[in-house]
Amino acid sequence: MRKLALLLALLLLSALLPATAAQGLSLPAIPADLAAATSEEGDEDEAGEEGELEVETEDEDGDCTIEDEEDAQLCAEIAAEERETEEAEECLIEDATAKLVPHPGSDTVDLAIHYESLAPAAVRVEAQLRGSKGRLRLGADRAHLRRAGVYRKSFVLSDKEMDRALGARQFEVELQAVNTPRYCRLDLNGAPRRPKH
Repeated sequence: MRKLALLLALLLLSALLPATAAQGLSLPAIPADLAAATSEEGDEDEAGEEGELEVETEDEDGDCTIEDEEDAQLCAEIAAEERETEEAEECLIEDATAKLVPHPGSDTVDLAIHYESLAPAAVRVEAQLRGSKGRLRLGADRAHLRRAGVYRKSFVLSDKEMDRALGARQFEVELQAVNTPRYCRLDLNGAPRRPKH
């Protein structure tokens, strides 16, 4: 395909050459890339090789060979999938769900997070409640999680904080493995369970 384009360009130049010479105009210089391609073409013809000129490009891992546009697109898709896999492995925590239950008799709020992780990890957990009486920050904690299990934390509240906790309509829990990028943070939201009287 490149040889054909090169041949057409040379034919066009040779057709224009007599016309420009007759009019006294000068031709622009042939670009170095075109001249180099012409010399490569001559070398291939002398060696008796036939076929298209191949351009090989390798990705970061050296696994991808690009011969045409379709290969380039395929290599880009492979690289994107590899980046997504690396990012997922970098985040460590695969999945988590949270449950929050206030206990007015003991002035505590219990948090339980069911989680799955790619590997054991140190994590940071931060919890807060939101409702008609405003926002209530329950606190933050650092813990070491295994590959799967349940993280439990009990927050002790004052009487005033307990009233706000009972009026809360939503909880927000942030869970993130330590030393991982911000996009790895899991935001777990839901409605707190109502205490049984």
